[in-house]
Amino acid sequence: MGAERVHNHFLFALRRVLRCIARMLIRSGIRFDEFANLVRSVYIEAAIRDCTHPTIPSRARIAALTGLSSRQVDRHIDDESGLPSAKPTLMSTVVQVLQKWHTIPEYVGPYGIPRELEFSTPRTRCFCSLVALVDRRTSPADALDELLRAGAVVASGKSHFRAISRSLTLDEGMSVELIEYYGRGMSRLAATLEHNFDSSKSRLLARRVLADRGLPISLIPAFEKFARAKAGDFLLDLDNWIASQVPNDLRSTDRVDVGVYVFSYSERASVDEPLRGLVRKG
Repeated sequence: MGAERVHNHFLFALRRVLRCIARMLIRSGIRFDEFANLVRSVYIEAAIRDCTHPTIPSRARIAALTGLSSRQVDRHIDDESGLPSAKPTLMSTVVQVLQKWHTIPEYVGPYGIPRELEFSTPRTRCFCSLVALVDRRTSPADALDELLRAGAVVASGKSHFRAISRSLTLDEGMSVELIEYYGRGMSRLAATLEHNFDSSKSRLLARRVLADRGLPISLIPAFEKFARAKAGDFLLDLDNWIASQVPNDLRSTDRVDVGVYVFSYSERASVDEPLRGLVRKG
């Protein structure tokens, strides 16, 4: 495949991805100038941090690689405020708390049902000790509030708490937790696809199943229900395997974030009308 054709296909693929992102940006009230400023900053950051350079690159080299002006490169290098950051939510921690509550023998009762726990007593098997297995810096009270709010844990009597779900469902639209989840999921998927572009590396898991000729609209609900059930079983098996293999040694530093995402999609074939036909003159 010629370089020009690859270039065109890449831009078209990027257009499809950016169109989804643009819809969310517009709904969230993020203006184009904010987005453009972020993209410039990320372009410069990637050119500096992620590209292979034979020597330390000059600012002029970064300008040449990115196609940005020297003034723009200087501004973004000298002022990194264009690269936003955010304090992590408790989402990752509480998901791990639920996982351990369902898999660690000390916290699981007969028939694999999670034990009801008191908040802080006894010290060797309580909710506080469970949270400490995941992250000693996290406030157990805050973690419990999040689990109660999500409906994954309920109060049982006056002093005990019971886990009624192994997964955490995010029902609040555009919450910070859902945005964080989206960002992590999209970045991990993009990193996997980027890795698989390199033929010199062993390929990472990126599988798909699709209906070659599409499905009747009437079958979409049934397909979603079937896929959700099967994906849940598969992910539960993976979660159990991880729990049985990985020790709870918080001191270990030789670890890499690894996981599997399952994606479902439904697209109707369409032909975009030219933009000039969607606006009026004047």
